[in-house]
Amino acid sequence: MLKIGIICSREKEAGEIAQTARLAAVREGLICEVCVIQKEFFDRELEGSRGTEPDGTSCLILSWECRQEAFGWAEMLWGRNPRALLLYVAHSTDDIFAALQMPFFHTVRAFDLEQDLETAFRKLGRLKVPSSEKTGFTWGGKVMHIYRRDILYLESEHHDIHLHTLGEILSVAESLSQCEQKLKNQGFARIHRSFLVNMYHIRCLEKSNVLLDNGERLYISRQRYPEVKFQFENYIRHLDFI
Repeated sequence: MLKIGIICSREKEAGEIAQTARLAAVREGLICEVCVIQKEFFDRELEGSRGTEPDGTSCLILSWECRQEAFGWAEMLWGRNPRALLLYVAHSTDDIFAALQMPFFHTVRAFDLEQDLETAFRKLGRLKVPSSEKTGFTWGGKVMHIYRRDILYLESEHHDIHLHTLGEILSVAESLSQCEQKLKNQGFARIHRSFLVNMYHIRCLEKSNVLLDNGERLYISRQRYPEVKFQFENYIRHLDFI
């Protein structure tokens, strides 16, 4: 069951978002439970739930009157759990463009909430599929199959290719270009001649580097930055928004 939490600075709006979320989920054929999390309760949960979302929610919808305060809440949540799936409700065009600089799972427009929530839930449903998909890499004369979601990045170092996963670093008997071709259209970006990164694990994109959700920073070459930025923005929006 999809569990959706709503964090909102205005009680009336929170109720409206909850009602719209239920309707959007039904239209997408999802069974869901929607709950409004009171700010006071959320404060307590945040203090005592390091590494998890409040109430075990699948995702959180964040709507705040002040954009900077909303982003502050988001940063606090990601500090607790870098993989937290946050949906941000934008109330203006400026909010939309500002949100593109943040690693929100999806941004929805307050003035077209129902349609955008349907798109977000559709995206959430698709997100479950890649986690069970594997890609084969040659290692030690054998082919090993790795869950793509578990791959952080691949690194070329002195003609050796290292595959960095969530749990270990493996040597791969293939070139970085071969790996890039193998992972084409699977959410990976070549940010440097030495790095092929899984965009799922990008915490923040900056002009000179990317911050991954495990705390590592990887350098982006200047000439590749425009294309990486374009790829990442399309990735986090799944080409669904606007």
